[in-house]
Amino acid sequence: MSERIPGLKRSLFRRLITDPLEGLAVGLILLIFMILPLRIAEKLGAGIGSVAGMFARRRNRIALFNLKVAFPEKTEAERKKILRQMWRHFGRLIADLPHNRQVLKEASFEGVEYLRQAYAAGKGGFVCSAHIGNWELSISKQIAPGFVMNPVYRPANNWFLDKLLFARRKGVKIPKGRTGARLMIETLKQGKFISILCDQKFREGITLTLFGMPAQTATAMASLALKMNIPIIMVRAIRQKDGHYILYIDPPVPIPVGLPREEAERQIMIYVNQTYEKWIRENPEQWLWLHRRFDKHLYK
Repeated sequence: MSERIPGLKRSLFRRLITDPLEGLAVGLILLIFMILPLRIAEKLGAGIGSVAGMFARRRNRIALFNLKVAFPEKTEAERKKILRQMWRHFGRLIADLPHNRQVLKEASFEGVEYLRQAYAAGKGGFVCSAHIGNWELSISKQIAPGFVMNPVYRPANNWFLDKLLFARRKGVKIPKGRTGARLMIETLKQGKFISILCDQKFREGITLTLFGMPAQTATAMASLALKMNIPIIMVRAIRQKDGHYILYIDPPVPIPVGLPREEAERQIMIYVNQTYEKWIRENPEQWLWLHRRFDKHLYK
């Protein structure tokens, strides 16, 4: 499969006119959020998120399908309420971006000793998270002394936004694709940590289940963890009612022993998916429901 290059299939007009204008608009919004005090910025962000959600009809249809899969026991009204809350949360998340230093300073931690132990071992490893809470804190910030994560990311189609949003991340920024795969292995061999959001659909993955529905799931992380004998640590940053975040850092994912390599990879990723399900059920309004996580033919 050829490697994806941001903006390659976009027209010259989009790359030279539309993309920079969209980037400038987002940059202006981030500048306004940066000027405002954090809590005021978050309130404004929640309002903007609510308005954006009213016009995102196609994305809302995707989200409501996902919500029905995850919560078949809930009524349509209850699922729509979660969706509205998600848009408000997403707006707050965008407002947090220019204030991430303050957000991290105000955050509290549970289980940080697991990261410190893994860092002290000197072998590197994976920090695994999902599009829940403030995932920028989970995958790209220094959340333990001396601990720098190197995030895997999907380059944005809009090259202007790609530089605007991802330039803020510290460490080695690893794009998805063949170049990123080589860079990931090189980074791990240096004893460093790779952070990755694993809750999206991967065409090259294997079929597992998420909320009882078949879902393509990548196994590269599990494969490298087994091959290089390195840990996978799952992290999530969840917003609390008072606005601050708690970063929950789990013990390393259990590594199966005595199983063939492919089955061991499968068991690791089953554990990862089941962990996501638990996170999402606990805080459904903080997960980004907008992705086509299941077979695209199911979405109408």
